[in-house]
Amino acid sequence: MKKIVRIARVELSILFYSPVAWLVLIIFIIQCGITITDLIDAKAASQELGNKLKGLTKDVFGGYDAFFNSVKNKLYLYIPLLTMGLMSRELSSGSIKLLLSSPITNRQIILGKFLAMLMYCFLLVLVLFGVVLIGVVSIESIDFYYLLGGVFGLYLLACSYAAIGLFMSSLTTYQVVAAMSTLAVFALLNFMSSVGQSIDFVRDITYWMSLSDRVDNFRIGLISSKDVIYFLLIISLFLTLSIMRLNAGRSSYSSATKAIRYSVVVASVLFIGYLSSLSVFNGYYDTTRFKTNTLTKNSQELFKQLDAPLKITVYPNVINYFSHIGAPKFRIFDLRQFEDYTRFLPNLEINYQPYYNYTLDKRDETGKPLLERAQRYATANGYDFDEVLNPEEIDKIVDLSPELNGFVRVVEYKGKTANLRMFFDQVGYPKEAEVSAAIKNILHGAPKVGVLTGNYERGIAKRGDKDYKQVLAELNVRTSLINQGFEVAPVSIENNQELPLDLSVLVIADPIEAYKSDQLKKISNYIKQGGSAVIAGEPSKQALLNPILKEIGVQFSEGMLLQESQDYKLDLIQGKMSDTALNLGFSIKEKSVISLPNAMAITYKDTLGFNATPVVVTNPEEVWNHTEKINLETDSISFNSEKYKKEKVTVALALQRNVQGKEQKIMVLGDADFMSNKEISRSNLKKQENYTFVKEMFKWFSNGEYPIDTTRPTTTDNKILISQEKLKWVKIAFIGLVPFLVAILGVFTLIKRKRN
Repeated sequence: MKKIVRIARVELSILFYSPVAWLVLIIFIIQCGITITDLIDAKAASQELGNKLKGLTKDVFGGYDAFFNSVKNKLYLYIPLLTMGLMSRELSSGSIKLLLSSPITNRQIILGKFLAMLMYCFLLVLVLFGVVLIGVVSIESIDFYYLLGGVFGLYLLACSYAAIGLFMSSLTTYQVVAAMSTLAVFALLNFMSSVGQSIDFVRDITYWMSLSDRVDNFRIGLISSKDVIYFLLIISLFLTLSIMRLNAGRSSYSSATKAIRYSVVVASVLFIGYLSSLSVFNGYYDTTRFKTNTLTKNSQELFKQLDAPLKITVYPNVINYFSHIGAPKFRIFDLRQFEDYTRFLPNLEINYQPYYNYTLDKRDETGKPLLERAQRYATANGYDFDEVLNPEEIDKIVDLSPELNGFVRVVEYKGKTANLRMFFDQVGYPKEAEVSAAIKNILHGAPKVGVLTGNYERGIAKRGDKDYKQVLAELNVRTSLINQGFEVAPVSIENNQELPLDLSVLVIADPIEAYKSDQLKKISNYIKQGGSAVIAGEPSKQALLNPILKEIGVQFSEGMLLQESQDYKLDLIQGKMSDTALNLGFSIKEKSVISLPNAMAITYKDTLGFNATPVVVTNPEEVWNHTEKINLETDSISFNSEKYKKEKVTVALALQRNVQGKEQKIMVLGDADFMSNKEISRSNLKKQENYTFVKEMFKWFSNGEYPIDTTRPTTTDNKILISQEKLKWVKIAFIGLVPFLVAILGVFTLIKRKRN
């Protein structure tokens, strides 16, 4: 070990007796200084403009355009300049002969020179710690361990680059050639991730070999054993190859024997690396303060209930919008989206079965044969068409028609199944809430939401303005209740059908035709037997629902609510959550607005055994109940204090009672538009929280079981502490003063060396 340290000291002295090491260090300091101060300055400017900041540690350091990624993308340029002379200098000057004849081994020579690079790379880490210090004084409650994880990842990357550069330097006597060949190896290792991606086994090997994105887990605050082992194996591989390269001058092995020896070393590293990448052998450490890279406790507790293997079968329709996601060449990317789950379910099995069939996707082309389109799309996305099932073959395995023959993942556990879908948003993939909901459905069953049909009520089949498809049953909308664990389906009371009593909630919304006596009796029987319901009406149609509400002691008032406003129509009621809503578990901010266009008041006295709780109420200073017939499009309406009075009225009322040992819940709403496709998508009303209200309402009906709570603690690193003026001085110090002092030290060292 002493000889290794002595060689490292000599190599470091040689390194710093040349201007290259000093120039690299100075340029690295300047680059880091400019990057971090510009990032913080942008956040400080945004804060000065009144914008609210959130999660600044990740935003400034860990994001895609943030500090760690910027350093990673430039680090490969520095290392070849430092390693190009490690061995090529010895080879070109002939001093290698002296080394080989001295009482030191080839292993000690290589390890000594690599130790020198480790120490130089540690100087770069000290620069990064200087940047971390800037972050500490600039960002409130910065996540320090997160930063340490990112720095650790960059250090491992730099050391891997150094090991590669050392080996390439041992192959040539020309330093420039060594530097260029090192860059070529970097490029090759980054390119490996795209080699053989359509072949299962080859894909796993080449992806493991790839250097690209290996620091990404460190960057986002997650240290995984497979990434650490990868860097250690890469370092070991190239150090071993360097030693073998030096030994080649002393050995008399034949070319074939040497080739076998090199192949064994490479194959051994690949085999160990492949094993270490398997989920069953992986270990993780989340460096973030609130463990944002780890599934929440609710999901972890759910996964602990699984006592048999879980299987996911992916069915990509090759002519579907998402078909490319399931293609072999995207397989690694697709599988990586489920790494959060394989951490807790290492035996999770994921299989792929492509197919083709008619779809309602926008890319559906009429006039062209289905087979021709399927072949064309399969070829474009890299599928082997021989493995793509036709409509008859896929129908024998699974019926995907309820999913519109889209891109579906079927989760299977002990013979029970649930579906995971892709979504039309920026993320696309099902995430923790959707995956956990699917697994919970399999384990415990889904709460059933029945939507009453037959009298032209609001339904879930259409995307029109008034219907409820988007919030209740839209397949490719993440927030739709059908993707949050609920089973949503239309129910009818026609043809002697009774309402099913296993419903978690029945939605009765804005019928156009009056219910017949037998229909009212069926609804009454459902309520008397403890069935839960949402009953929502519209002004001028009170008579259609009041007969149902009469049996629970509630009525819709005659007239129509109006609200004074300079920006919106008078009939847009901007409801507020009542103080008593918190008692029901509704988690909605106090200043949030629930928009109810065209609403009416709810009155109640004797609620026939129900406990009544107002949930949404109106502003008593702006809202009145207008009882005269009006046309807001043509009439000029204003508040008349002689005829009306402004008051706080209830527009959403919760009712609870126990029936035969079962808790019955009913929500009555004086508006049916609050969760319509149009109103859920409203964008011109500040602080509108209609979707949150709908989600909380159905969560109340499911006794808090769905949607699954995957929320995390609020971030605390949300404020920039340093002013832009002070930041300018920090920038001057980091890109001017510190590099100048390093340059002075470098000049002094070089002059001293020249004099000696």
